[in-house]
Amino acid sequence: MPASPASAAQSALIIHIGPHKTGSTAIQNMLTQNTGLLLSAGVSSVTGPLPSKAAMALAGKDFDQAKALLTRLEHEISRSPTPVTILSQEDFCGELPGRRNTAQIYPTLVKNIRIMSRIFARHRPIFVLFRRDEEEWLRSCYAQNLRYRPKFWRFEDFSDGLLDFRWEDLTDKLRETFPDTVFVEDYRREPEHGVTRLLSYAGFQALPQGFDCSAMVQNVSLPADMLRRLERLNRFADNPKLLPVYKDRLLAAPRDPVPEGRDPAWPPAPQPDVPGLSALARRAAERVGEPSVVADILPDPDVDLAGLGARMMPADAEMPEASRVDMRNQADILRYHFRGRSELAWTLGLVISCLRRDTQLTEKARNLFHRIWREEGQNLVAELSTRWLISTLQTFLDHGRGEAQRLIGGIGYFYANMMKIYEGERAIEGLETDAVYPGSEAQTKNGFRGMDRYTLGGTDLLLNTNALALSYAAADPVAGLILEELLLRVKHSHSVFSRNDLSRAGLGVSQPGFSNTWTFFEEVAPGGDDAARVPGQA
Repeated sequence: MPASPASAAQSALIIHIGPHKTGSTAIQNMLTQNTGLLLSAGVSSVTGPLPSKAAMALAGKDFDQAKALLTRLEHEISRSPTPVTILSQEDFCGELPGRRNTAQIYPTLVKNIRIMSRIFARHRPIFVLFRRDEEEWLRSCYAQNLRYRPKFWRFEDFSDGLLDFRWEDLTDKLRETFPDTVFVEDYRREPEHGVTRLLSYAGFQALPQGFDCSAMVQNVSLPADMLRRLERLNRFADNPKLLPVYKDRLLAAPRDPVPEGRDPAWPPAPQPDVPGLSALARRAAERVGEPSVVADILPDPDVDLAGLGARMMPADAEMPEASRVDMRNQADILRYHFRGRSELAWTLGLVISCLRRDTQLTEKARNLFHRIWREEGQNLVAELSTRWLISTLQTFLDHGRGEAQRLIGGIGYFYANMMKIYEGERAIEGLETDAVYPGSEAQTKNGFRGMDRYTLGGTDLLLNTNALALSYAAADPVAGLILEELLLRVKHSHSVFSRNDLSRAGLGVSQPGFSNTWTFFEEVAPGGDDAARVPGQA
């Protein structure tokens, strides 16, 4: 295979085919950033959606569509105002390894090049790809899959699913098939290296004077601890459909420590009698129970929380027949409830169980609770069942450090439980969770004096309830994360909120002044499905 661009001097079309994870983004950014300078030097690049669509069609093995799109692209290239045109798309190689269930790496690469060679023949195309160390490249491909896909949580599982791979095997095949038109360059981490080598095929011995490298943004490799957190999300997320949201949220989370407020008194002050609610006041006074001394089975205060988050509880645990009074029995009961989840989730359940009581472990448990959510909240919030999210919100209500955490805990606890009460009543009545209303007006007599009724599509009550809850979630980044997650799950579940939107859409209800009052401020199409609201994967 040619090692220099000398034989490419007569080419009018330079096609950079990647592959993935070899600095393609940096190359494309710099070509775009320097469009004017390159035009004046006789080089243009093709951008916009058409090259990407053509490359994706090739990668997806939709060859008829790919040929049609490449033909359109050829017509566009034929109108190029410069002697040389550059086309850069890493998907011309094929699918990113791991994107589909195939053991071969770029199995259609030769076919893809042959198709492009034929369609672009009059432009005398050459093809340039960059070769990266195999192990390093596969790990980078794994990280890309981890970032955008739910399938893998161990590199070994990813690599074991691929056939033994060596660049030499691939380049030998290319050398045999395309001896004069395919050129292989070694990848280097310096972001300007790729565009420098690519432009050498257009006759440049160095970057043109005035070339702007400020756009040489690389796909920055994620640090090892972030990769481990993404692995945990893929492994333990309670709702895999929401993984794109969880990953975006994790990557956007601030890394700076969050200042903490003061701990509240525990147990709460005795409940005074409340005229008209005396019996309920007595029940409220019994909520915590008498002071007690319990076995200390909590982990050390400085335990490795990330390590707990990476280890899985036994999946075959059985529900013991034992009293919850003894904390050791409670620990065994929690092993059943958290079977197959992380040890960190089980530890949180144990900590919350201690904080429901008045024991000598309150301070230790409270410190662990706040440390868990401060350090591991982004992963844990995605793993917990909604039941334990609600328990966490109640714990912030009782033990939040500062008014904001306790307020958020109270909002979330009562929001969730009142909805649980209502949904439970509907289930007892035999009403389906996704049933569309028969009409838009109330059908029964009002049994609650002063509690106004509303008509379907004629109120902003549901929207404002959600919006107000979300606005208060912003008051504290630690506790607010749990309330945001609860709202996210409500948005993507069947409940009074989804029924309101689906019924309104299905019945075509739109009342003046309330056209933009969908429960999450997003219009729902007739016959829509809540799952459609989940962000797509890249």
